[in-house]
Amino acid sequence: MAKPEKIKIGFAGTPEIAFAHFNHLLNSPNIDIGFVLTQPNKKSGRGLEESKTLFNDIDRNTPILQPDNLNDQDTINEISKIKIDLLVVVAYGKILPDWVLEYPKFGCLNVHFSLLPKLRGAAPIQKAIANGDKLSGISFMKIVKELDAGPIYASFNVDIEDNDFFQAEEKLLETSLVHISSVINEIVVNSKQPEEQDNREVTYADKIDRGDGLVNWSWGTKEIKNKFLAYRKWPVLSFIFKNEEIQIHDLEIASDQAGTPGTIAEFTKDSLSVFCGDGIIKIKAVKFPGKKVISSIDFFNAKRDIISSGDILI
Repeated sequence: MAKPEKIKIGFAGTPEIAFAHFNHLLNSPNIDIGFVLTQPNKKSGRGLEESKTLFNDIDRNTPILQPDNLNDQDTINEISKIKIDLLVVVAYGKILPDWVLEYPKFGCLNVHFSLLPKLRGAAPIQKAIANGDKLSGISFMKIVKELDAGPIYASFNVDIEDNDFFQAEEKLLETSLVHISSVINEIVVNSKQPEEQDNREVTYADKIDRGDGLVNWSWGTKEIKNKFLAYRKWPVLSFIFKNEEIQIHDLEIASDQAGTPGTIAEFTKDSLSVFCGDGIIKIKAVKFPGKKVISSIDFFNAKRDIISSGDILI
């Protein structure tokens, strides 16, 4: 009896979470990866050394394509000659032009880290945590021109209550890897049809910038805690004191005692306690620019002569 023909896919992705999907699919017995699309290598550092993509060291015959412009004719020719059933996209980081959306037999499948139509956009994990959401999930979506607006093949719930970014991302990744091969099989082998999103339920998760991590002390204690959890990877929650930006690496909600937001309530070996919109936050570990993370004890010993109760933080 002849072996069933493998499903031929292309893969487009760039960061570690994409690489994890690639490795999983690489080991799927019924899937063959025809090529990888990933972002061009970036130059960084004083000598502008070129940093490799995670995909550069793959010891296989899979072509790794890193075009600057997907509409370049050489790129179009190179990709188009590789016939695929489906292009699987996980955090690629470039908008796919029309010809890419149309060229695979079954179109393009995106793995999105929210329960669409909730939190369309670039930062759904961070936004869900910052919102204080208890539930998030994975959506397997057919890509269309409009951002994250395509119909859904399948979605799966993930509990993220009280999780920080790293914990939530790991749970979401595990859920995606459990289901992605079967979703691909349903699309290509069983011709599964996706269901349109309910546009009445759309919300957005815009790209995060560095300034989003700066604490506004008029926020409530819960909002500060949620944003601390959401921005653990980047940009990291921070505050300004004496023109220095100090990152917060551990905190807890202390009480609902009222005071002027941004005012230091107490500074001890246990914590730096600060009034916010509806109570007090205790900061338990910090990082100064160019330094390592230090505990509240080391923070107190180093700064007790210049930080006092009643001082104002920005």
